[in-house]
Amino acid sequence: MKKPNFIQQFKHALILFFLLFLATACPSSSDKTLDEAQEALDDGQYTRALTLADSILQNAPDSFEASRIKALTHVAQAEGDKALNTYDLVETKHPEKSQTLLKEVAIAMVKLSLKDENFFVRSAGIKALGEMGDQHLIPLIIPGLRDSAMFVRFFAVESLGQLGGSEALKLIMAAGKDREGMVRTAAVKALNDMGTAKQEGLQLGNLLATFTGDADPAVRLFALAAMSKLGDEQAFLALLKGIKDLADDDKMVGVVALGRSKNPLSAKLLTRYLEEPDQMLRMVAAEAMGEFSSPLFYEPLKKALRDQDSAVRGAAATSLGKLGNRAIIPELEDLSKDAIPTVRVSAAEGLKRLGIGRPELYEAALKDPDYGVRHFAIGSLRKTWGKKAMPMLVSAAKDSTQRVRLTAIRAIGALGEMESLPLLKAALKDPDQAVRTYAAGNVARLINIAAGMQMKEMKNE
Repeated sequence: MKKPNFIQQFKHALILFFLLFLATACPSSSDKTLDEAQEALDDGQYTRALTLADSILQNAPDSFEASRIKALTHVAQAEGDKALNTYDLVETKHPEKSQTLLKEVAIAMVKLSLKDENFFVRSAGIKALGEMGDQHLIPLIIPGLRDSAMFVRFFAVESLGQLGGSEALKLIMAAGKDREGMVRTAAVKALNDMGTAKQEGLQLGNLLATFTGDADPAVRLFALAAMSKLGDEQAFLALLKGIKDLADDDKMVGVVALGRSKNPLSAKLLTRYLEEPDQMLRMVAAEAMGEFSSPLFYEPLKKALRDQDSAVRGAAATSLGKLGNRAIIPELEDLSKDAIPTVRVSAAEGLKRLGIGRPELYEAALKDPDYGVRHFAIGSLRKTWGKKAMPMLVSAAKDSTQRVRLTAIRAIGALGEMESLPLLKAALKDPDQAVRTYAAGNVARLINIAAGMQMKEMKNE
């Protein structure tokens, strides 16, 4: 019997170990192709990215990563339908990963809108980022602050105010030097709304004070109004003086600023504006009165329900609802029969704020031949009806007019209900890119909300 050759056996074992090491340490051809596909996508080589992803899927149809690259490549090529078809397959095969991919697809769609030639679409992308509520998205907003279109810059500042945080605060202050007064006004409003300055150890009043010397009266007065809202009596006195010195063309700015000041001493002056011959001033004054819960406004607004101008009647109705005095219900019921559809909706809004739901008035408005009326009704639903508005909003999301669908999608997303995710996902295939963009932003937002709730539940367990 031949003795075993231990040296030979050791060599064979060493060779086998080396081969096994290579098999585990070296990437497979599939992994290498995936890396190449991802690089191609990142470099904008979309045809190559698709070719590589498809080659992987031919051999491994269940590859999540290959499907992911394919879906995102379709988005980059503005082929949303194809991206969603790919996502549908992933949802079937990898349900546990589907929402992660859907969020990626949605954010990619919003990013695509930021590069669009149409400033309205770029604005939609910027606003969608703000509505997502994720501060990690701030870098995507920054280029919007340098956009050639003033409206894009305006909405970029507004979105930063929605997201908040120290980085947003610095960017908002920088936007306060924009060449357009409207953008600087947005910076003041963002500071007023975000309330982040105190959290960051900064004095909001001091930041607002830097705008009180602005050349634009709207910027100056809105800054003073925001300071007054914080309890700065000197700012309120300066606001009153600034309003007194306004030219006739700028009076409306003064009325809006009074409403924003939240100072009860504004009551007498606002009541006087409600008697102005200019119907626009009367309307803005009626709206501003709704910013207060002062009973002093009850009688003047009640009188304004009979104003000859429909916009004034409507503004008075909604503000009376905010005052909370149910004694006005009979008058609002009468106004709900007004000849003007938007006034009927405003009456319905006032009634709803007082606990009287009149859904039939909204349903009628949403069928009105004038898309402006339908759009107005959605805005009112969003403000007062909450989750109960969902059936009517779902119907409005199928409207033939882009503006109405867009407003309905935003209202549905604002409700924050996961049940609306399928509807929002379907809206990702809308023929209008702005509608798709808002739908995408709200899809990502809902997924973020769901993830946050899940994490909270895990911590509580």
